[in-house]
Formats: sequence, C-alpha cells, structure tokens
Amino acid sequence: MRTKLSILAAIVAVGALGAGIAQAASGASHHRSNVAAAPTRASAQVLFAVVGKKGALNRGLGVASANVQQGGTAGRYTVFFKRGVRKCAYEATIGTTGFTGVPPVGEISVVAFAGHKAAVFVRTVDSTGNPEYLPFHLVVACRPL
Repeated sequence: MRTKLSILAAIVAVGALGAGIAQAASGASHHRSNVAAAPTRASAQVLFAVVGKKGALNRGLGVASANVQQGGTAGRYTVFFKRGVRKCAYEATIGTTGFTGVPPVGEISVVAFAGHKAAVFVRTVDSTGNPEYLPFHLVVACRPL
C-alpha cells in the first residue's frame, strides 16, 4: 500500500510540474485567473513486477507472468500483464527479490514488447555493459481502463 501511495504521489508531482512548465512555456503569468489549476488527484492504474534473475515472478500487481527469453543473450526478459500496456509509462531498476540486502550493480532498460500489447521487454547488463541475468523491479503506470 505504501508503494502505491508513493507512486501516486510521484505521478501527482509530475502532473503539477508539467502544468507549471506548460504555463511558463505559454508565457502565462501565475497572476491570471483563467489558468487551470494543476490536477490535485492522479488518475492512473499502477502495475508492478518483481522478477528474479532466472525470470521467476516473485510478486506483482496486474502481472500475468515473467520469463527469461530462451536461446540467446543473457539478461533478456519478457513481462506479461493482464491488460494492454502499450500506451503506458515504464520504469525499471535493478533490485533484490527480498526485502533486505544490497542489489547487484548493473543497468536496465525497458521497452514495449514488439508483437504483444500486454507485454514489455526488459534488458539487464552488468556495470561494464555485458549482458547479465539480474533481478529487477518494474513499475508500469497507465491511464485507467
């Protein structure tokens, strides 16, 4: 629950920042009364997955499955959700599957999975850029259905 609230707070902050940037870019003054206020309530569906280095789904919300892509380079994963995520925002980080400990060092990237509207592709590499199997946390924020 605390994670959901933190994510929602971040989404509200980004929305407020975006409204302020748009106002500044249009040359509008904050003294004008016809400028719309920044949203005070975020409206997003937050999905997440915690995936082990072997591709096993440790825990998640709105996630159907996770796996390592077989036959090829290390550190390539696919995460499938229970809804379409093509028009959503993705954020991933290297992390442990447990609740304590120090996560391994590495880098991660995430993109929509070609050919499946409810999946994302995740790639992990070590700190020198070599493909590596690493555990990760993935958050997907979408507009509500």
